[in-house]
Amino acid sequence: MRIEITADAARFRSLTEPFLLCDPLRHTVITTGIANHLTGMQVDADHSRFLSVHDADATVIGVAMRAAGRGVYLGALPAGSVVPVAEALAEVAADADGVEGATEDATEFAEHWGKRHRIGYREAYSTRLYRLAELNFPSIVGSARRATDSDIGLCVEWTEAMRRESGMPPPSLTPIAIRNRISTGRWWLWERDGEPVSLAAHQVPVFGWSRIGPVYTPPAHRGRGYASILTAHVSRTLRWQNLHVCLFADTANPTANHIYRTIGFEPVRDFRHYQFTSAAIDL
Repeated sequence: MRIEITADAARFRSLTEPFLLCDPLRHTVITTGIANHLTGMQVDADHSRFLSVHDADATVIGVAMRAAGRGVYLGALPAGSVVPVAEALAEVAADADGVEGATEDATEFAEHWGKRHRIGYREAYSTRLYRLAELNFPSIVGSARRATDSDIGLCVEWTEAMRRESGMPPPSLTPIAIRNRISTGRWWLWERDGEPVSLAAHQVPVFGWSRIGPVYTPPAHRGRGYASILTAHVSRTLRWQNLHVCLFADTANPTANHIYRTIGFEPVRDFRHYQFTSAAIDL
């Protein structure tokens, strides 16, 4: 087994595309991350690192990523490779603030990382990946529209509120990052009587898939179906483009999970995010 790390997103895509194409749904975060780097959406892209695991024949058998300013994200990895992957990333991304991946892999990675760096770690949140099956379209008063530059402040405020509520670690999307994404037409608002009441966005389509997120409704507007109808609207728009649709939901949020199942999303896999703590520990 050999591990290769590069800062070149284009090289990584070329190297790992056959592997990623075998299960683009499983690797939606990594394929989206690559696309964001290649299209200039990723801030401080030079600080990102992409990792591939190769067998004796040089075939890619595993992937991981550390996007600039974020934690490590683990794709599918072969048995026995989590610790070597952690060791390799420790050499180039020692300042990573957390790790996310399939539950068993993320847990093993966090345990080894904590021992290696003599720090602690805690579970920050868990998510469930869903894929859209048959879309059920609810009937809710209001209408959808694409966000514009005049909505940047609102989108920044709501995404930051969502981050705080969910317990996700910083950074959240910056105004520049949100402006760039709005300019592509991928951010939507649901309006009731001319007032924005819910937000939903989708990621750049890659390998025939597009992932919805973030989705957020302020507390004052919850319980009225706005997130359901807007998510369904964005999903239908993507389906019209012959795209498969997926999304993540916080497993600690029963309302969100119920909403997504009701409009036709089916669960695929659970993921866990551990945040590393700065406090040293004795081992």
